[in-house]
Amino acid sequence: MTAGANPDAVAELERSWDLERTWINRRSIRAFRPEPIERAILERLFAAAQRAPSWCNVQPWRVIVTEPPVTGVLAGELQAAAKTSLPHAEVPFPLDYPSPYKEARIACGAALYRAMGVARDDKAGRYDAWLRNYALFDAPHVAIVACDRRLGPYAYVDVGVWLGYVLTAAAALGIETCPMASVAAYPKTLRARLPIAETDVVLFGLVLGHADEEAPANQCRTTRAPVAGNVTFASSV
Repeated sequence: MTAGANPDAVAELERSWDLERTWINRRSIRAFRPEPIERAILERLFAAAQRAPSWCNVQPWRVIVTEPPVTGVLAGELQAAAKTSLPHAEVPFPLDYPSPYKEARIACGAALYRAMGVARDDKAGRYDAWLRNYALFDAPHVAIVACDRRLGPYAYVDVGVWLGYVLTAAAALGIETCPMASVAAYPKTLRARLPIAETDVVLFGLVLGHADEEAPANQCRTTRAPVAGNVTFASSV
């Protein structure tokens, strides 16, 4: 410690760095080991995320977390749906990404396929990689996230804030995750298996577990733009 430094300020800086380091080290995992997470730990994770702020404190996220054997059954049903029917998400996916989002999306996909050793012209390999989404990457748990459709799109912002809390808390607890829009493409399958309210709209899934560190997909890393790529400071009139 520097002579004369305020111990409270130093402690605060260390806590801030711990949080930033958690964000830096967090990654999306696409291959899991089979062992489930204890219910008490899952409850602790989602209890921490309940501190997320929301518009008028309505807390609109509605979450169903599967445990074995339900996760495996649902994965089988999702794969069957993906093989035999077209996707039909309740919140439509973007049909096109304009620049610069298109380039970011392409770079993300290229990094993943490169890590897995799947060539651009390997159609069978790409199909198998796509189908792995619906196998839920062999994770022991998936959280299906919805919110009341009557609240409109501002509630989606609240759910996004909540997701950030979940991902941060999971990383701090040593739980690996991967947020997944893909599973929302087959809401009928989800609704047939899980108690999703008719008034709720399915938004996305989140798989949870412990990483299979030997899996090639888990060697993928994506980059982040510098602050100036997203943030503008208005300092003059």
